[in-house]
Amino acid sequence: MPHLWKNKIWVATKEELVPACYRTYSNLSNELWRYKDKNYGIKRVQSGGNGRQLLVDFDSLSKKHQEILGDPRKIGHLLEQYYKVSKSTIDFYYDFQYDDGRYLLPETKDKYVINASVLYALLELKKDRTAERLSKGASIRGIDKSLLLEAKSYNELLQKQQKPTHNLPLSQRFYKTLRDFEEFGLISLVKDAKGSRKSNALKMTPETISLLNAMFAKQKSKPTPTKVAKQYEAFLSGYVKIVNTDTGLIFDPKEFKALSLSAITSYLSSWDSQIGTHAIRNGNRQKLNQKLIPYHSLQQAKYANSLLSIDDRQPPFEYQKGKRMWFYNAIDTGSEAFTCWVWGKSKEGIIIDFYRQLVRNYHEWNIPLPDGLECESSLNASFKDTFLKDGAMFQNVRIEANNARGKRIEAYFKPLRYELEKEREGWLARPFAQSEPNQISNEKKQIIPYDRLVEECLIDIVTWNNMEHSKIKGKTRWEVFLETQNPNVSATNYKEILPYLGYSSKTSCNAGIVKLQRTEWLLGDKGRICTGDSLIRLMKEIEAKNFDVYYLDDNSGNIFKAFVYVKGRYICEILPKPSYPRAIIERSPSDELARDLMSKYVATVQGYMRSQKNSIDNIVVIDNTPKTLNNKFQIASIGKYVPKQEPAKEVPIYDEELPLPRRGNNNNNWNSNMIV
Repeated sequence: MPHLWKNKIWVATKEELVPACYRTYSNLSNELWRYKDKNYGIKRVQSGGNGRQLLVDFDSLSKKHQEILGDPRKIGHLLEQYYKVSKSTIDFYYDFQYDDGRYLLPETKDKYVINASVLYALLELKKDRTAERLSKGASIRGIDKSLLLEAKSYNELLQKQQKPTHNLPLSQRFYKTLRDFEEFGLISLVKDAKGSRKSNALKMTPETISLLNAMFAKQKSKPTPTKVAKQYEAFLSGYVKIVNTDTGLIFDPKEFKALSLSAITSYLSSWDSQIGTHAIRNGNRQKLNQKLIPYHSLQQAKYANSLLSIDDRQPPFEYQKGKRMWFYNAIDTGSEAFTCWVWGKSKEGIIIDFYRQLVRNYHEWNIPLPDGLECESSLNASFKDTFLKDGAMFQNVRIEANNARGKRIEAYFKPLRYELEKEREGWLARPFAQSEPNQISNEKKQIIPYDRLVEECLIDIVTWNNMEHSKIKGKTRWEVFLETQNPNVSATNYKEILPYLGYSSKTSCNAGIVKLQRTEWLLGDKGRICTGDSLIRLMKEIEAKNFDVYYLDDNSGNIFKAFVYVKGRYICEILPKPSYPRAIIERSPSDELARDLMSKYVATVQGYMRSQKNSIDNIVVIDNTPKTLNNKFQIASIGKYVPKQEPAKEVPIYDEELPLPRRGNNNNNWNSNMIV
């Protein structure tokens, strides 16, 4: 979301513009260069680099791009207060299977989830509207019609913002769809499933108060309350003209009354005025929140794996002059232990590596991924509709935009910096540290080699995890992490993770065996190798065909999860082919289990072969199709066979074979023994 910069101008960051408005950073950079010396077009406010963010003037963007990003100065749609995608909705459509075992197509599943979530929101809105009208003694007639209008306008807003839209009918059929959903639930949206406002209370303010707030907040010069009072007096006298830039309305001084200087300055200094005007004038979001916004007092998680807090940071060391490395870390808020860490010389590409490493670590520890996630917006916003949507990789995701106190991990970076990292060579103090021990000393800066810096940072993480927990005395953070796992955490949803985080490989299935990374795999689902009818169904679908396999390897480089997809549709899981010793005497009980499983796998295919073979009837094909068109061409010397009309004669059969007659001479020559 665009934010106010230096109390002057609304700006958008590079991360917000790419890829939402520009496909690549190169496209954005070229556009900025093209219009940099012109009095129109997109304008750069601040260059990026050396720890600074690239900032672009929001008002210089095209109307299309402004609608995509959303104007923070405008009130959102009413349904946004009710719309929420629940885990149960995602689970229903992701696990839904037709009678023949097929899963829904990805685009179909996503559309059903959006449609159901919109209908849930509309039903909640209907409930509130009905209660409101009944409480006022009004008729509830026409509420369903108002819901249709809400669904239509909400879709138009989603289109402008280039977000996924619903495809609910926006005609008379809408009412039936709403009634069916209310009665039958999620299944009502599946086609051929069997195979055959309440508005927010707005406080009414006088026109004079509205005008004063606009004069105080919307002028680029950021006038003082006293200056606004003088401008208002000049406005009443006709020396100042005020125009509403949104509507083109010219305010009429005759409609406003004179106010004293103290009345104007007193109101503009009140909380009622500042809560709106300072939100526009103040470019420092952190200070604005501290001054005007109340904050939650949150209790630390009682269990490990309930909530993961992640963020990037630059350890206070330089590996080259003016250059500091980047780390992206994850801390389990219950145990206070680091559970994931990746590093690099820049932030480019580090976030995907981070999530892959997170999955690897939790797999290695045989622990499901955490239930909740809190993270910053700049690197994670682009994933909010893929693996970071609620119910995918995590059940509950909160993405914080420019709100440091919204992420618990920020509180742990301070002791990491001052209790561990400060003891190392090359430590850099903050330029404006208030505490004297943490201020810059007169020592010369030291450059630490990159590889050494990485190793020392990892050692600090090891030390941190082996330190005592802040509340559970006598236990290290790592011990608390392993011993206090939340028992209600759902199993890791690899189906929603691998298409985005996994590696892709094209392969095929031959005789029920899939080859991947020079190893053999068998067909299965939900962590088990298939046999019987489920195996035959899968082989009918992918045997002797090419398909995509998405997989992820562990910290040792071995593949631990692999899924088959055809045209984006999930088909099945593939699992390592069991093997066992050839020598019977060397087989262990687990080897016998592997042998039995492989035998069942083979027997399933062999049994199906026999069934198909025996179902084939014995037939003879008699082909009387003539080979020639006619008999016009003949060869004279070739006689035609004419069958005789005489009846067949019976040939006598002798009991003993008669000797063959010999010719005159008795030569033993082999030629002479030939019958001529």
